[in-house]
Amino acid sequence: MIRRSLIIFAILVVGYALFIHFAKLDLNTVQHQASGNRISAEKYVFAADDTSATVIVGSSLSFRIELDSLAPNTSNLSFGGLSVHDGLELVRRSGKRPKRVVIETNMIFKEVDRAFLDAVFQPGLYELRQAAPVLREENQPTGVLVGLLKKGMKQEGEGPGSTEPDSMAVSENLFDTNRGLFAKAPADSTQQRFLSTLENEVAALEANGIEVVFMEMPISAELMRSPLSTSTREAVIQRFPGHRYIRADREWRTTDGLHLEWHNAQRYSGWLAKELRSAH
Repeated sequence: MIRRSLIIFAILVVGYALFIHFAKLDLNTVQHQASGNRISAEKYVFAADDTSATVIVGSSLSFRIELDSLAPNTSNLSFGGLSVHDGLELVRRSGKRPKRVVIETNMIFKEVDRAFLDAVFQPGLYELRQAAPVLREENQPTGVLVGLLKKGMKQEGEGPGSTEPDSMAVSENLFDTNRGLFAKAPADSTQQRFLSTLENEVAALEANGIEVVFMEMPISAELMRSPLSTSTREAVIQRFPGHRYIRADREWRTTDGLHLEWHNAQRYSGWLAKELRSAH
């Protein structure tokens, strides 16, 4: 009985692996924020190295940047709930050497998530996922099912689309929370600790011939002028005076003071693409 069960299980696993390999599904299999972060990380580390590529590293503020508007070989390692340091360490531990790394500066005073990074590079499992794509997060059966459902709903015309009007609704509760978060800058000692970490990360990239560009994501005008944003901006410009610093020339609508409204994220992505092209 046990032997028969094992044989059936093996047949199902092999069958599913073949399905994933040959079906070449183009699905959004993200189930939740942590799942999305893991999928983005694995797609990057398991992809072929591209020395002409651009990599964006950031927080949830940069998460909505639309890669369709950018160069084809651009990766977005902006993780919801995590920090710019997670993306930078992911690039370093992957061993890849892209042409350029664009660093979001809004959220640099936040600790790296060791559990997230260790899970991606866990010895043994890392090698297995590299050899067998069926074991990767994006190919989990529940995620594939979710992706098929999402695709079906999109084909039926549900979900946001390019012809829909911009949402004017702003979550005042979240805005108030973000006002409180940005009302005070960290202590100087804390700022210097994170800036020193960032300086080491930038130096490591540049030692490998990688260009580094800093980018401040647009947030509400009020929060742009907040103590946290002001001190962060001044600290980065002072610590990295010889680097390019991209900052939007206009205000872009947000949903909570921090995160770009969906359509505005698309438009900002186009604006950013032009700025990055002019950086050559």
